Amino acid sequence: MAKVVHLTTVHQPRDNRIFNKECTALADAGLDVTLVAVNAGTGEENGVHLHALKPTAGRVQRLLLGQLRAWRALATIKPDLVHIHDPELIPMTLLWKALHRRPVIFDAHEDLVGQIDDKHYLPGPMKTAARLFGGVITGAADRFADAVVVATPVIAHLYSNPRTVVVRNFPWLKDFPAVTERHEVPGRVVYIGGLTKGRQSLIMLDTILQAGATAVIAGPPDNRTETRLKELGGDSGIDYRGVVTPDQIPGILATGAVGIVFLEPLPNYRESLPTKLFEYMAAGIPFLASDFPHWRNMLDGDNAGVFVDSSEPSAPASALRELLADPQLRQEMGRRGRKAIEERYNFEADVPHLLGLTKGLIAGR
Repeated sequence: MAKVVHLTTVHQPRDNRIFNKECTALADAGLDVTLVAVNAGTGEENGVHLHALKPTAGRVQRLLLGQLRAWRALATIKPDLVHIHDPELIPMTLLWKALHRRPVIFDAHEDLVGQIDDKHYLPGPMKTAARLFGGVITGAADRFADAVVVATPVIAHLYSNPRTVVVRNFPWLKDFPAVTERHEVPGRVVYIGGLTKGRQSLIMLDTILQAGATAVIAGPPDNRTETRLKELGGDSGIDYRGVVTPDQIPGILATGAVGIVFLEPLPNYRESLPTKLFEYMAAGIPFLASDFPHWRNMLDGDNAGVFVDSSEPSAPASALRELLADPQLRQEMGRRGRKAIEERYNFEADVPHLLGLTKGLIAGR
């Protein structure tokens, strides 16, 4: 049986897109799939073989020692196809492809060049250098990788590779129970995801507090958000759960009355498809989201949530209070959102694209 390796040295081993969706979907289809990732563990999970890489200390070690360990893992497994998820792995795996004549897929989770605008810690000259470097390595993948998988149609327009396939981060419908199985806690807001400036985490916290709501929040925080959460403490009504695994997400969302997704209007965000927004719809709860034209054009017709100016907390706090005060409206929005997921916005619909690409490249090797 042909062997497929999904490789990352950056992402968490149970990353929702990589492990829970793509690897699991291929394994469910009968392929021999191995996830190679830092601290991945050993054995098998969800039908996926696990191959752990040792962690490295810092970014420089990851770029050097991490890639050497990844190369050794490939030499041990001897895959028939390598699917990578980190731009920094592009040069190494293109060399692997040249030496071993095995196909390579690059998975573009984001617009690498566009998302540099969210790197607030980088000074201007370093951002310019990072954009140039990002353009060079993604250009190499576009030209020399056997295929490019992208997370959104907008990212697809950045690539000219003839085998560019869109595999969106929509929810696995099978992971989310029916809306009738929800256990809403009145007045509870839920959010699971990165807690950073780009994701307007401090505005989100102030919105919840001003609306007089409670919240369950999970995800990795930046330093400012971590400090703010410690200042607030448990008496604020905000229950911070740390980082949770993908299998915990549906249960947490099932207790929410409203889900929040705020983002700064950066180029990489304005036309994104935020996973959490669709997860709220899958869970049957209305969303409160930043008012981006791309999101509104896509979802406004579903009437499954409220779009609001999230540049400061007063307007979203007012909208949140209105949602929390109207259980019938929330129920109707939740039903409409769930229906849209069942009909259009589910990962099951994109599995054939990923499976067909992977099998086709192996067969045509």
